[in-house]
Amino acid sequence: MAIPPKLSGLQKAAIVLITLGADLSARVLRKNFSDEEIEKITGEISLFENIPREVQRNVIEEFLQLFRAREYLMRGGFDYAKDLLEKAVGQQKAVEILEKVAVNLQNVPFSSLRKTEAKHLINFIRDEHPQTIALILTYLHPEQASLILASLPPEIQADVARRVAIIDRISPEVIKEVEGVLEKKVSMIIPHHEQQAGGIKTLVNILNRVDRSTEKTILEELETNDPELADEIRKLMFVFEDIIKLHDVAIQRVLREVDQKDLAKAMRGTNEEVAARIYKNMSKRAADMLREEVQFMGPVRLRDVEEAQQKIVQVIRRLDEAGEIIVARGGEDAIIL
Repeated sequence: MAIPPKLSGLQKAAIVLITLGADLSARVLRKNFSDEEIEKITGEISLFENIPREVQRNVIEEFLQLFRAREYLMRGGFDYAKDLLEKAVGQQKAVEILEKVAVNLQNVPFSSLRKTEAKHLINFIRDEHPQTIALILTYLHPEQASLILASLPPEIQADVARRVAIIDRISPEVIKEVEGVLEKKVSMIIPHHEQQAGGIKTLVNILNRVDRSTEKTILEELETNDPELADEIRKLMFVFEDIIKLHDVAIQRVLREVDQKDLAKAMRGTNEEVAARIYKNMSKRAADMLREEVQFMGPVRLRDVEEAQQKIVQVIRRLDEAGEIIVARGGEDAIIL
């Protein structure tokens, strides 16, 4: 199929998924699209053969710009988003991006709550049913959700956390029911179509921002009542890319523990910032050898890259738990002595 001069939204979605690769694309499709949407997208995917790198790069760049713009809008409103985007892409491009995403914001449940301070939200929802609280947390920024989760009574923290992790798709009826409960306390627009919410990654994003005591309390409770869920959460609590958050001394300690073959595989699936930080903390000879191994390794399956990265994450968590390195937690309020 020849690449048309103007791509449709469906064609762009197909190109993004092609670029992501088969394994990751399959997970994205299963998690985020209905059967009908999957059929349409896969139909477009089957029509493409050779996609020029420039086209792929442009589509991915547009996707990232739209994603960031949507987050900016929901975090601080139009003026906030416009200011940030103008600094990144210029005034004209910023307006174009915002025009594309602003019309869809009304489809996001609880979007107005994202602009409300967590301390006000805590008083607003703490007496709600744990399922209602979990539903709300899945739509908040992880920073907001972590503060609220940490402020809940200890006896319901783990219950709310578990509910966040097991939420999958939310029906219109449930959204309407929650709206009915909350409409007397806050003004909001709830969409009338099925929304994706919750899941283990949502909970991990929240737990990665709470203080260590809250994390420990929740995970210990989950270990008792749902050990499989607790194990899945622990595997995702610190992702490989988070290595840039470590002190240089900690990174050097980690690198002494990891297998070089695992490190080379892990580097195949990471970004330039992470790679630069790792090379920085190696001797010149070791860095040159690693670059050479990565360069001449040949094709590597995404699953193997993810497994290698997870092995390194396990080393980081082990060293953290042993007190040999420090993984700062709790955001700006974290205290490191």
